[in-house]
Amino acid sequence: MMNENRIMRKGAVREMNRYWLHTASGELSLARDNGKNIEKESEPQIILLNMEEFQQLEGNYPHRKNLISSMRFIRYSKVEAFHECVQGIIHVPKQGSKKEKEFSFGFYLFENKLFLIEEDEELQEILAKVKNDMFDGCTLHMVLLFICNALIDNDILYLQKIEENLEKVEDVVIKRIPEHFNEVIMRYRKQLSESRAYYEQLMNMGDFMQMYMNRESLVEEEQGWERYMNRVERLHNYVETIREYLQQIREMYQTQIDIHQNRIMSILTIVTTLFLPLTLITGWYGMNFPNMPEFGWKYAYPAVIIVSILVIILEIIYFKKKKML
Repeated sequence: MMNENRIMRKGAVREMNRYWLHTASGELSLARDNGKNIEKESEPQIILLNMEEFQQLEGNYPHRKNLISSMRFIRYSKVEAFHECVQGIIHVPKQGSKKEKEFSFGFYLFENKLFLIEEDEELQEILAKVKNDMFDGCTLHMVLLFICNALIDNDILYLQKIEENLEKVEDVVIKRIPEHFNEVIMRYRKQLSESRAYYEQLMNMGDFMQMYMNRESLVEEEQGWERYMNRVERLHNYVETIREYLQQIREMYQTQIDIHQNRIMSILTIVTTLFLPLTLITGWYGMNFPNMPEFGWKYAYPAVIIVSILVIILEIIYFKKKKML
């Protein structure tokens, strides 16, 4: 027989992590089954488990299949509220994880239980962090809010790092045309696009939760989600600012390319112009008319060379005066 504490998996017994939320003191403690820490079932519970364990839970959990179906192909963050429960999924891109990898988890808030479903074991560390934020009368809604806040705590540092790296790229672009520029820019563009989509989804979640708390007349929770939305909105605006900065660097790079190409074309034009009179002279004396007097003059060849050199010198002087050289 399975219950919420023990799940049979591949022939072994696996303990789920269950926390008790003491609403009177605002403390969060890890539940133990050794008789030394016996809690009341009426106390709010936070239960960490994976997808398989969540599927195997006994009992009536409304709309559980809806969450399971959504978590099979997680590509974005969302939240849904039903009459009996609140559930959703959060997809955290690379910068949101201390291990510098993306991860996803689902949450299912039903009665006095908050289920957190994940495969990467990232939430254990996050819960240890949010324990310091608990206060007297803290609810499971607030715990979920604390978790969402913890996910974006270090995002500003990540975005600042991107901005600093782009400043270095800009300095290089000003001095010279860098190699592998497009690869670098495309990498940052992808990261910023992921961050923008992530924050847009979190803003939608925060807006939804704020309306839900207003409907349930949970004033303090509503204000907490409003502050959360403001944080996410500032991060989203910061991402938009960096994206504009990235576009400016791309335009600067394209300007440098255009200037470089114009210089090349200018040099080719000058070279062509320099040799155009010489081509005319060689073409002129390349005609085989028998009565051309210069053919019989013994100084004709040196004279043509001297004239050609003088033509080149005059052209160079002209181009220098026009600042074309």
